[in-house]
Amino acid sequence: MRWLVVVLLAACGGSSVSDRPPPKRPNNELLVGEFERRPPDGTTIARFQGDGTITVAHDKASLDRKNLAVGKFTIENDQLTLTYDSGEMCKPGETGTYKVVVSKIGIRFTKVEDSCETRAKIDGQTWYRVK
Repeated sequence: MRWLVVVLLAACGGSSVSDRPPPKRPNNELLVGEFERRPPDGTTIARFQGDGTITVAHDKASLDRKNLAVGKFTIENDQLTLTYDSGEMCKPGETGTYKVVVSKIGIRFTKVEDSCETRAKIDGQTWYRVK
C-alpha cells in the first residue's frame, strides 16, 4: 500500500517554474513594427511606431514614398483603434475599431466598427510581421 502512495505522489508532482512559457509582452509593445498582407489578400504593408503613429502603403516599395494612409493608433488590451489623418484610404479623422490578436508572427483583425469600407477589408485577415 505504501508503494501506491509513493507512486501517486510522484505522479501528482507539480511542474517547476522553468516549465512555464515566458509571459507575453503587452500588445502595445508587440504591435510596434511592420506588418504586411500576403497574396491572395493583397500586398499592403503597415508600420506601427512606438509613438502611436501608423503608415500604410500598397507594398514595401511604396512605404514612405507613396503612402495610402498616415495616422494614429491606440491599443488597449485587444482593442485597436485606427484614425487616419491623411491619404486616400479613408476620410481624415474617420475611426475604425478592431479586436486584434497580436503575436510575434503577426496581427489577426476582427472588425468591431469601421465606416471606412477600404480599411474594413482587413476584417478577418492576418497580417504577418516583416520586422
